[in-house]
Amino acid sequence: MASTGKSYVDQFTINNQGIMDLRELLFLTVLQMGSINETLDLMTGIVPGSRLGGIGEMEPVGLPANGCNPQWNASKIATLEKIWELGAYEVAEKICYQDLEETLVQFSMRRGTNRADLTGTDYMDIIVEPTLRQALEKMVWRLLWFGNKSASNVDDGGQITDGINSNLFVTCDGLFKRLFDITALDSSLNVPIAANTAASYAAQIAGIRADGVATSIFDTLIYDAPMRLRQKSDKLILTTQTLADALAGDIKRNNKGSELQWQSLFDGFVYATQYNGHTILSLPIWDEMIRSFEDNGTSWNKPHRAVFAGKSNLKAGVHSNNMIADLKIWFSDDDQDNKMLVRDKLGTLVWEDDLIMFGY
Repeated sequence: MASTGKSYVDQFTINNQGIMDLRELLFLTVLQMGSINETLDLMTGIVPGSRLGGIGEMEPVGLPANGCNPQWNASKIATLEKIWELGAYEVAEKICYQDLEETLVQFSMRRGTNRADLTGTDYMDIIVEPTLRQALEKMVWRLLWFGNKSASNVDDGGQITDGINSNLFVTCDGLFKRLFDITALDSSLNVPIAANTAASYAAQIAGIRADGVATSIFDTLIYDAPMRLRQKSDKLILTTQTLADALAGDIKRNNKGSELQWQSLFDGFVYATQYNGHTILSLPIWDEMIRSFEDNGTSWNKPHRAVFAGKSNLKAGVHSNNMIADLKIWFSDDDQDNKMLVRDKLGTLVWEDDLIMFGY
């Protein structure tokens, strides 16, 4: 097994006038993911198989008076109970110093007997650990939103891009999988997006940008939503960047040239903005993952998506006390390898199935 990160550093020129200091390296632009906590309700310390319970409304009361002999009723109170299903994951990486001897990393290594120990070196502190933590963040986004215990590649009849390891998705069912299942049973909670069904990338983009399409999607998403959802104090609309951009363009084209009516929308769209009194959070991380992981070679799988829900209704549970379990890094004297390990369990829940609207 090759060392973690080797393929990145063995491409650099290290002789003549080549790079000799890891601190000289420039880091490529990486999509800023933001905090996943902004999109869901994180619950820590969850035990697999434990139950989440809640109390709702009492049945309607108030019948006509019956004088001295009242009619005694036994009105019921609504309850809800769901079971946490957590899947176990692990990230186990190792580095052997010999794999890096002919690379730029050689200038970061210790000398003599301790040469194999890379902990505390520039290579580990500047290159490996930060990029691994970034990869762990992306893993959490991938599993909690795109996880699917039945995931398979396009060639096998699934949605995962051919050449991508489908096991990257099978740890748990993510929120998209749960929302697709919910709306398959109740179509009133789904806002169909015709552009998603187009047969090519270009047609999918052109379709969502057509006049009136995006505003119609958002209007339907809001106006057809259950009234209890519209009254939630923590309600918000999560959307792909493609759909957010299409909405912004639609507003710009139809506001008769008055820039002041839409400037704040454009300026704030990367983070959050308001549409008809509803907070919209655009998530380019969704777009990146759909395009990277759900591509059949001619089109993307539902590239335009919007979820209208209360944040507290979209739940993620982890077994440890943090969203990402502690990263353990150590040097093994026995086999002279540098090792990194993260291990935890996680899963998702949609608490009240009937309090969501999902556009796709």
